Amino acid sequence: MARSSSDAGVREAFSAAGLTRRQQSLLHAVLRALDGGSALGFHAATSDSALVALIRAHDALQSHIEHDQPQGRQLLRVLRTSGVCVRAALPGFPARAGLKAALDELEATTAALTANPLQRPDTRVLESWITTIAEAVEERLRTLWDARAVDLSKEAKAAAEIAVAVYIRGRDRDALKHDLTKLLARGRPGAAEISALLWPKPRRHYLTVLVSGARSLDKLDDLLPGARQWPVTANQDRSTALLVKLGPITRAGVLVRVPVDAADLGTAVVLGRRAISEALDQYVAGNRIADLTLEGPWQVTGPDDKPVLGEPIKASVKRAAPLSAARSEGLRAALRIAHIAQRVEAPMTSAALCWNAIESTGLVAEKSSRLARACAMQMLRQQVIDAHTQLRLMVAEEVRRLAGRVRKAKGALARAENALTPADSDAVARAREAWLESAAAHQRAVGETTALMDLVDAHVPMSSGKPALTEPDRWLDLLLPPLGGAQTAWDAVTALAAFAGGLTEETVVLWRERLARPPLLAKWLQDKQDTCHALLEWLYTTRNIAFHHGRFAGPVDVATAHAGRAVVDVMLEILGRWHSTQHARGQDLTPPEEIFKILAQRKDALSAALHKANSCHRLSIQHITGPDETSWSAPRRGSGSG
Repeated sequence: MARSSSDAGVREAFSAAGLTRRQQSLLHAVLRALDGGSALGFHAATSDSALVALIRAHDALQSHIEHDQPQGRQLLRVLRTSGVCVRAALPGFPARAGLKAALDELEATTAALTANPLQRPDTRVLESWITTIAEAVEERLRTLWDARAVDLSKEAKAAAEIAVAVYIRGRDRDALKHDLTKLLARGRPGAAEISALLWPKPRRHYLTVLVSGARSLDKLDDLLPGARQWPVTANQDRSTALLVKLGPITRAGVLVRVPVDAADLGTAVVLGRRAISEALDQYVAGNRIADLTLEGPWQVTGPDDKPVLGEPIKASVKRAAPLSAARSEGLRAALRIAHIAQRVEAPMTSAALCWNAIESTGLVAEKSSRLARACAMQMLRQQVIDAHTQLRLMVAEEVRRLAGRVRKAKGALARAENALTPADSDAVARAREAWLESAAAHQRAVGETTALMDLVDAHVPMSSGKPALTEPDRWLDLLLPPLGGAQTAWDAVTALAAFAGGLTEETVVLWRERLARPPLLAKWLQDKQDTCHALLEWLYTTRNIAFHHGRFAGPVDVATAHAGRAVVDVMLEILGRWHSTQHARGQDLTPPEEIFKILAQRKDALSAALHKANSCHRLSIQHITGPDETSWSAPRRGSGSG
C-alpha cells in the first residue's frame, strides 16, 4: 500500500537547492501522486479534484447530447456528485479563480435538466470554465511556491489539485523526477521555472516498437500519418539496439515507428503504444486468422535525437498470497473480472470492466454510495497506517542521504590528497574538515533516529517478517492528542517527522490536526465518500458509454481506468478480509451486498459520533471495515488515552 514518494537522490537535490519544507512537501506530493503504485486517495487519478469533476460533468453532458448516454437519472447523478466535489474544493481556490461561477453554471444546468429532462443543454460555458480553472491551478502553484504562512489543510487540497492537473496534462513520474533533479542542480528555481517543468509544452518524440504476426502493414501511413515501418531483417543502425533487446525473434514481425507529441519520454511511450494498438484494430479485423501483437520493449527518440530503450515495468513479489483462504463464490466473478481489467491496455475497456467487477458483487448503480462509504472508512485506515510507513521510509532515506554526503566528502578528500602540492595544503585541510563534519552529522543522525525509533517501536508493535503494524490503533495513539503514558513516544514521532521534513512532517501534523478535532475528521471522511461516490457514478457511466455506444476514448479515460482499478482493489481488500475473518471463525460468509449495507450504516454512525464528540480517543481503525463493530469503542488500555 505505502510507497516512498522520493529517494535519497531527490532529497539531496532538494537539500542542495535550498528548498523550503513547503516546497519539498509540494514536490513530494506531486511525485507520489504520479506513482502508478499509489493506492486509492494517494494517486492523482483518485484525488479530490474540482478540475476532474468539471471535465466529467462536461463529458457526460456532451455525450448525452450526441449519443443519449448517459441517460436521464444517471446523467443527473453524475452532475450532482460532480457538483458536490466542486463545492468541496472551493476553500482551496481564491475567489478570483472563478470556481464558484463554474459551480453555479453546473448547478444551473443540473436544475434545468431536472425540471425538463428533454432539453439539450449548452455545454460551451462549462467548457470555457474548465480552461479557466486549469489555468487557476497553475497560478495556484506559482502562489504556493513562495508562500510562507500557510493553512496546511487548504494547501494539502491545493497540492492534490496541482498533482491532478500535472497528471491529466500527461507527465510521467520518472521523467519528471529526472527533469526536476536536473533543474535543481542549477540552484533554487523560481515559481515560473517549476510551473514550466510541471506543465511543459508537448514536444515531438518518435516511438519504435515491434508488431509481431506480420512482415508488413499495408497503408499504415494512412491510418497513422507520419508512421514508418521496416522489416526486422533490414540493416537499420537506429534499430539495432532494440532488436538485440527483443531477441530472439521467433515469428514474423515488423518494426513500426510513429511520431508522438508528448510532454516527456514516458508519456510518449504510452500515447504511441495506444495509437499503434488502436491502428492494429483495423488489421486484426481484416486478417482474422493472424495474431497481431504489440511487443513490450520499445525505443524512443526525443527532441535531443538520442534513442532511449525500455520496456514495461512488471512488479513482482517474493511470495504471492491469495486474497482470502475462503472460497467465496460471491467474489469469484469480481476476482476474475478485476484480473482481466488489470491486463487490458485500452483504458475505457479497463474502466468499464472495473464497474462490471463491482456490479458482479450484487451492488447496483443506485446504491453505489454504500461502497463509497466503505471506501472512505478503509481510506482512513490506510492513510493513518501509511503515515507510519512513510515516516520510517523517509527517516531512513534522510539517513542514507547523509551517508551519501560522507562518501562524497571522503572522495573529495582523496582527490585533494592525490593532487597535493605545497600550495594545496589548505584545500586538503578544508576537504578533511568537510569530511569530518559530514561524518559527524551522519553518526549523530544515526544515533538520534535509532533512539527515537526505538521509543516509537516500543509503543507500536510490528510483525517480525515484512514490516507491518500488528496493532494500528497503537500508532493511532501517537497521532491523537497525547494523554498519559504515550507522551514520550508521541514526542519521538514529532522529532522524527521534523528530521524527515517535507511531506512526511506535514502529513503527521495534518493527521494530528484532524484527530484533535472530531468534526474536522468527519468532514474529511465525507469528502472521501463524496469523491468515491462521484468516481463510482462515473465508472458506471463509462461502462455504458463504452459498451452501449462503443466509444473507446475520453478526456480523462486513463485516469478513470486507474481510479477504477484502485476502487476495485479496495473493495476486494475489504471483502477479502471480512470473509477471511469469518472463514477462520467457521462462520457463514456474508454476501458482499450485505457487507456494503452494514459498512454504509457503520460509516454514518461513525460520522454522527464524530460530530457529537469532543475527542477522537474512542476511534479505532483496527477492524474499521471488518465484521466486528469496533470503530467507536471504549478507550484502549495502556495507550495513554483513558
